[in-house]
Amino acid sequence: MNIKTKRYLAIFVTCAATLALYGTAAWRVEQLRQQPRDFASCNFERCIPHNATLNALR
Repeated sequence: MNIKTKRYLAIFVTCAATLALYGTAAWRVEQLRQQPRDFASCNFERCIPHNATLNALR
């Protein structure tokens, strides 16, 4: 392999790793977004937690 091929391979690997990280993060955000929100009653101004752990943080 010459230096040009190595450079292109390095760029490809870097782009693939970046896209994989971005895709994984987007997938996890989507999974979290689809979970039911039983732990708090939220409106636009504030969230009211329903368990003692979150109440203790207030």
